[in-house]
Amino acid sequence: MIPEKVVGYNVYNGGGKLTGVTGEVTLPNLEAMSETISGAGIAGEYESPTPGHFGSTQIEIPFRTLYDTSFNLMVPKGQTLVLRASQQSYDVSDGQVKYRPLKITLRTIPKGIDLGKIGTGKPTETKNTLEVLYIKIEENGKVLLELDKLNFIFIVNGIDVLGPIRSQI
Repeated sequence: MIPEKVVGYNVYNGGGKLTGVTGEVTLPNLEAMSETISGAGIAGEYESPTPGHFGSTQIEIPFRTLYDTSFNLMVPKGQTLVLRASQQSYDVSDGQVKYRPLKITLRTIPKGIDLGKIGTGKPTETKNTLEVLYIKIEENGKVLLELDKLNFIFIVNGIDVLGPIRSQI
């Protein structure tokens, strides 16, 4: 199977589809929090990542124009967003194009809004920035990643990375 591309996607907030979202949404970047390690017996230094701990994680939801949905995402409360996509692959064994569902669930809090710009015949390119507190990525029904910052959960491909630590604290 050769993974090729996303064929189409939608963004949902509280069950309803968000309309006016532009062509692409940049997914959050997960960068581990780390500490520089150096000392006796170590030739130099290295960065030691802390398992399951990540810096500020954000997502931007871009809209074509200013309208009420952008402002609904600014209400100071938790928001659940779901991105649903269909991914295309080429199956080399039988020469067929196949499709796999992708679901990304995010629990967020509003962080800011870039209102964009005004121009005749142009989109405003408005962007909401949301802080991600929870993310779960499922492909074809299989959980690939689950990060819940507030409940000390980090699971990757079925491995509960923080499980042993949770049991000790």
